[in-house]
Amino acid sequence: MAEQEHIPKTAAPGPGVSYLEWGAIFGGAAVAGALATVLSQFGAGIGLAASHAQPTQDGLNWALFLIGLWLILVAFASASAGGYVAGRMRSHFGDGTADESEFRDGIHGIVVWALSTLALGAGAALISAISSLGATSASGEMTDEMMRMAQNASVVTAFGSAAGAVLAAAGSWFAGVAGGKHRDEGLSIHSFVPTALRRKA
Repeated sequence: MAEQEHIPKTAAPGPGVSYLEWGAIFGGAAVAGALATVLSQFGAGIGLAASHAQPTQDGLNWALFLIGLWLILVAFASASAGGYVAGRMRSHFGDGTADESEFRDGIHGIVVWALSTLALGAGAALISAISSLGATSASGEMTDEMMRMAQNASVVTAFGSAAGAVLAAAGSWFAGVAGGKHRDEGLSIHSFVPTALRRKA
């Protein structure tokens, strides 16, 4: 019972009021979207450098494999970070069991994942539509090799995105639960900082 002393309890919402706290959710979704954007830009830069260095068929196959792997990593890392923020920032209500509180933290992580996925999906669809219009007007016919490369890239991207989405949903759930647990325990941020880098008293 000693660990319960660190749990900040908030008055439970009234009847008909949702337990979802959209401030924490939007904050988590903003973190997830920003991290996904930064990591995607970094991956794009690395991918361009690799494609110039290895323009062979084997190099292309490795590049496609790495792109798919990077998509999975970006989705998982960004959703987990956003889920953790939402779980940690959510208020703790004293009207539920420990399992119920854990479930609410996890749900906040899942909603962060859903919101950021919808936002990034809409942005990607818009960019893809604009790019396809530009490609249509800029080039006439595509060679068989170009068509094959485009199909391979499309398959790898679709697989990486789908696998990343599944792992990101799981990551956001567990990160939300972890964030809520750290909130209840009153875990200091200094616990994540290496000892050598911590501020000296």
